[in-house]
Amino acid sequence: MTSGVHILPGNPQRSDSHDVQLTRWKSQSAYLPRYIIVMCHSRHVQGVSGGVYQALLLGKSKVMQRVRDQITQLARLPWHVRIEGPTGSGKNVAARLVHQLSARSLHPFICCSLAMLPDGLELSELVGHKRGAFTGAVEDRAGAFEAAHNGTLFLDEIGTASPQAQKYLLRLVDERVTRRLGEYRDRPVDVRLIFATNVDLEAAAREGSFREDLLARMRVLVLKMPALVEHADDIPELAEHFLQQKCLEANVLVPRLRAEVIEQLREFSWPRNIRDLESAIEHYVAFGRLPDTIVHASDWRDRLDDTLRRHGGNRTHAANELGISRKSIHAELRRRASSA
Repeated sequence: MTSGVHILPGNPQRSDSHDVQLTRWKSQSAYLPRYIIVMCHSRHVQGVSGGVYQALLLGKSKVMQRVRDQITQLARLPWHVRIEGPTGSGKNVAARLVHQLSARSLHPFICCSLAMLPDGLELSELVGHKRGAFTGAVEDRAGAFEAAHNGTLFLDEIGTASPQAQKYLLRLVDERVTRRLGEYRDRPVDVRLIFATNVDLEAAAREGSFREDLLARMRVLVLKMPALVEHADDIPELAEHFLQQKCLEANVLVPRLRAEVIEQLREFSWPRNIRDLESAIEHYVAFGRLPDTIVHASDWRDRLDDTLRRHGGNRTHAANELGISRKSIHAELRRRASSA
């Protein structure tokens, strides 16, 4: 995420909104947090990879159908949402879809990755500050809480929030107010919060690094984003989608995804999920082959027996070493049993 507020265009369906809203956000931009992405009055999801956004809408597997159904259901409800899932599984995109389908879609969507906020500026970015509140505070500045008024505030990597930030968040959730650093008055705000995490917050609460009372307010609406290996049947469709997109971007002819390439994609473990798949297809368009890490993983069948023996038959550990999914090992062992 780069420094500066990103001003995104108005809703093209509202002829009276674009110029007015864009001017209003420009006039306020000097007073908004520096490390926040702003999206307001937009019919389309912006600020993220269009390919990843569309990829969340693809896939005929029951897993992805269930995710899309849950997103639609959550969007209709007014309460805060927690999104869980591994890195690269589409949590950011899911949050934007919840906002786009909600009653708040004509108001700002503020995206803030807590792990990327500079040390010492976390609270200032979230709650804002008064001029002179600390060294370097040369002007009044609103925080993300205020910037998201009437809209949605997406807090990515919530598990990294400092104890002080968690305290301010709890007050925002309970009392719907915020207070800038250096001020003595509360400011009312109406914000829907969407939290995302790839860590176990329940474990963090037990260890004392995350507030139990804040977590309790995040337990009602939970969306779990699946790892790519959990819906591997969608990989051919997703790969073809990324292939078309990357060839269009590069202005090159679309090559065919050969059967052996599809098989290699199916069997890979995808540690960064859809994000990794998109990168692999970029490599394929650029060089005519998949990255070596994926190609070399395809010879895992020759090493399976030895790997399982070293790990005492533990298929999960063997899959991690071979760089494939546990599901691939199950399928191979079933194939061997049926052909014996």
